[in-house]
Amino acid sequence: MRNIGIIGAGQAGLQLGFGLLEKGYDVTVYSDRTPEQLFNARLAATTYLFGRAYQYEQELGLDFWKGPGEYARGGDLDVCAAPGQRALRVQGRFLQPGKAVDLRAKYSRWLAEFERRGGTVVVRDVDVDGLETLVPGHDLVVVTAGRNSFTRLFERDAERSVHTQPQRNLTAMIVSGMKPLHETPYPGLKFILTAGHGEYFSMPYFDRIRGPLNCILLEAIPGQGLDRFGGISTAREAMERMKQVLRDYSPWVAERLEGAAIVDESSWLTGAFTPTVRKPVGRLPSGRAVMGMGDVVMLNDPIAGQGLNSASKQAHAMTRAILEHGDQPFTPDWMEQTFEHFWRTEGQFITAFTNMLLQPPPPHVLRYLGAASAVSTLADTFFDNFGEPQRFWPWIASPAETEARIQQASAA
Repeated sequence: MRNIGIIGAGQAGLQLGFGLLEKGYDVTVYSDRTPEQLFNARLAATTYLFGRAYQYEQELGLDFWKGPGEYARGGDLDVCAAPGQRALRVQGRFLQPGKAVDLRAKYSRWLAEFERRGGTVVVRDVDVDGLETLVPGHDLVVVTAGRNSFTRLFERDAERSVHTQPQRNLTAMIVSGMKPLHETPYPGLKFILTAGHGEYFSMPYFDRIRGPLNCILLEAIPGQGLDRFGGISTAREAMERMKQVLRDYSPWVAERLEGAAIVDESSWLTGAFTPTVRKPVGRLPSGRAVMGMGDVVMLNDPIAGQGLNSASKQAHAMTRAILEHGDQPFTPDWMEQTFEHFWRTEGQFITAFTNMLLQPPPPHVLRYLGAASAVSTLADTFFDNFGEPQRFWPWIASPAETEARIQQASAA
């Protein structure tokens, strides 16, 4: 069978590796850290895995975290016209449940499991020069680690990259002692959108050590009122600042954090990055080609929770493409066509949905949300489509088609 090399031990790389390993391929994953180092690392991201992406993990036998704490059954959205003023509220259910698991626990367990199942793991910090030495030993090398030394190999796609600077300053934290979301009759993802300032998200979460807890993500428009986390250096400071932000901007959920704390100093983060789409073929100095996948080619702001889901869907699509390709050579044309197929069917909608949420909602979308606050089928559609953003199109781009959907659902 063919020999595939994968750079990166995250969602995209490991899921691809397991998918190919299951079909008898010879697969090597190059990780810059051991399982123990991955487990003990500082928090780098939090995200929720929606239904279909979660199903892919189950099909591969990778769902090692079972329990009620990490699941959500729907969403609860507040839209605020001004700080502290809730203009409307939308509650809806997911048709397929998903989950949020501490990625440090996930990737460390997966990397050890990959080796247990017969895959090869090489713990090595691979740079561009290292790629040159690895490529001749594999039929295909897929780069899934989005570090700076690799992104320069993959040309920015100016037509598909609408941003040239970060759109949000991010603060995330894993929290113990957070009170339940009593306003929602099911475990839910809480969303608060405050016009001109940014967004707050919280969700049930499975912590690597303590099990079922909660996590919070705050997305602050740079320079606006939620952007208060610069210069914070300790978990205690970050938690106190978060409590104050919620008292000022969303007092109806601030009481959930009374007595809450960040679980430890490694379980919070601040940062910012520029959402970018890159071309899938990376050219090494020698002229050899490698293929990009995951955040390397589609780096989206986390506002729509698409990062992990996009990586999972890309890995699933790549697995199928490699299997269907048989023993033919993995040419740059094949790499481009493989990515283009994913972009046409899913990637463009993932990116467009994320970019839509980064902008003030247009009037017809606000009209939809207003109707969804009273019509449960509209609310369910809105939240369930986070797992399948392509379902929003083409109607979400058309005021007339959006209105037709509102009228149809309201009359049912």
